[in-house]
Amino acid sequence: MSTLESAELIATSGTFQRIGSVAALLSGEPLGAVVDGKEVAVFAADGGFVATSGICPHAQGPLHEGEVEDGVLTCPWHGWTFNLESGQCDEDPGLCLERYEVKVEGDDILVRV
Repeated sequence: MSTLESAELIATSGTFQRIGSVAALLSGEPLGAVVDGKEVAVFAADGGFVATSGICPHAQGPLHEGEVEDGVLTCPWHGWTFNLESGQCDEDPGLCLERYEVKVEGDDILVRV
C-alpha cells in the first residue's frame, strides 16, 4: 500500500516470526527478511525497533540497505526519505511505508505482518 492510511500499524492475525537478533541490529545494520511472503526491514530507531515494508514504494529499492539518522530512513536507490515513526515519505507525502508489529524476546527480534 502506498497511501497515508497504510502508515498506520498493520495488524493481522499472523504469527510472530524471528528475523534476527537484537545484537545484530544494534551493531548498526538494519535487518532484512521475508515474513509470510512480504519483504520486511527492521531498524533500530529512537531507542526501539521499527519494522516496515522492505521495499521502497517509490522505486522498489531494498530499504534494509538504507541508512537511518534521527528517525529518518533514506532509500539507497534514489535518496527518498521516510519518517520511521509515521511511515510518511518526505518527498511525496502520499507515499507511506507499511509498518509491522515488532516484539523482542531475549535476543530475538520477532515481526508479525
